[in-house]
Amino acid sequence: MIYTIEGNVTYKDKHFIVIKTNGLSYQVFVTDFLYLKIKTDQNIKLFTYLEIRSDAIELYGFENIKERTYFKLLRSISGIGPKSSMNVLSLIHIKDLEQAIINEDILALTRVSGIGKKTAERVILELKGKIKATPDTQRVKKNDALVIDALTSMGYALPEAREAIKKIPEDIEQAEKRIKYALKILSGR
Repeated sequence: MIYTIEGNVTYKDKHFIVIKTNGLSYQVFVTDFLYLKIKTDQNIKLFTYLEIRSDAIELYGFENIKERTYFKLLRSISGIGPKSSMNVLSLIHIKDLEQAIINEDILALTRVSGIGKKTAERVILELKGKIKATPDTQRVKKNDALVIDALTSMGYALPEAREAIKKIPEDIEQAEKRIKYALKILSGR
């Protein structure tokens, strides 16, 4: 197991970066959130997961241990491979994923992360007992699915709606207020 990798980022592509360390360059798949933070020629340290299959050896990199732990948890669910796990972690923040699982909010998982209903049900079923509620995860944001529905019905694209939700302050919990705030964000005010 390769626990961490540290080196210089020499290249960025859509879903991966290349890290050069000790004369070797490694292709490392990263989440979209992390990809946006990384700059070329930046020195970086990532926690890693090595996936070995008969047709490929792939290295996945994470900003912290918690992110890697959630990748492994998602990966342990039947039918969810490494690419799907990375896709989920690229579309939903860890605390939002925790909230959706703890609150058994299937709609939040299907709307926010873009996974199907059956997969969302399986994620909740298999991970519910493995996640402990914290003050952050107890903060209810079940209304995000309603906000996304409202925004998409108004003609906004799903990725736009997701990005707007990420920018809504956490103390705004009512669906109506979250929709109004998201509309302000999307209109640029």
